[in-house]
Amino acid sequence: MKEQLIRAAYQTAVSFLRNHGVASPEFEAEWLLRRLLHVDRTRFFMMWEEKLTADQSAQLEQWLKRRGEGEPLQYLFGSQEFYGREFIVTPDVLIPRPETELLVEEVCHQIGIIFGEKPIHLVDVGTGSGAIAITLALECPQLRVTAIDLSIPALQIAKENAKRLGVSKQIQFVQGDYLTPLLQNENKLDVLVSNPPYIPTETIPKLEKQVRHYEPRLALDGGSDGLTPYRVLTKQLKELSAPPKLVAFEIGYDQGEEVKKLVQKIAKPMTVWVKQDWQGHDRMVFGRL
Repeated sequence: MKEQLIRAAYQTAVSFLRNHGVASPEFEAEWLLRRLLHVDRTRFFMMWEEKLTADQSAQLEQWLKRRGEGEPLQYLFGSQEFYGREFIVTPDVLIPRPETELLVEEVCHQIGIIFGEKPIHLVDVGTGSGAIAITLALECPQLRVTAIDLSIPALQIAKENAKRLGVSKQIQFVQGDYLTPLLQNENKLDVLVSNPPYIPTETIPKLEKQVRHYEPRLALDGGSDGLTPYRVLTKQLKELSAPPKLVAFEIGYDQGEEVKKLVQKIAKPMTVWVKQDWQGHDRMVFGRL
């Protein structure tokens, strides 16, 4: 692989990505090159007439090939930023979305209102990369967190992220299905948060290629209507001798009213509300005792 000017490499990358149907080829070409060079945007354009090394050119070519096949950039790089922090991601975990930061933000706000700085137990079901559990542990140091996932490989990624971000002692990672591990041990929980799989099974083949082919189906498939995880979790919460004071779910854009009804059945009196994302779509349901 020959050395090439960064300007020429950028133009080649844009052309390649456009020809392979990437929606934002200029943005992604810049992202790839900045990641390759470990520079910010200002420095990147100042380097326009410098050359990539042969090794850098080879790495860029490999990344472009994989991206052209539909692999998400986050899996190419092995990381994704969430709430201002870098998280390891692999095809064993869902890529954290910006919308989920809104869920974390509101959970932190509600914890402050309900509990103040009192030590409490929060449970994150379907933790994946650990982005929610770890961010909440960092933002609310009074929390003791239990993070549950059915996938052992996902839990390994979450544990590594917790270690890197310094909250391993604050979080217990548990392998299991929904809340079953806690129900077996009669553990009390004060807050339940979950971003479960919520895509209807028949919709998954219609998702964009980079999602349906690369992200774990276990983290996507919410059953025939996408609501199975919410039914299971709300039913399990009703079985607890003391239901949590706060329940927080991320949801699909058209699931607000249905999930709201399920949360209302957990306990009485339960105040339940739906919150929207930046696009104005229903994205979160909260229940507070």
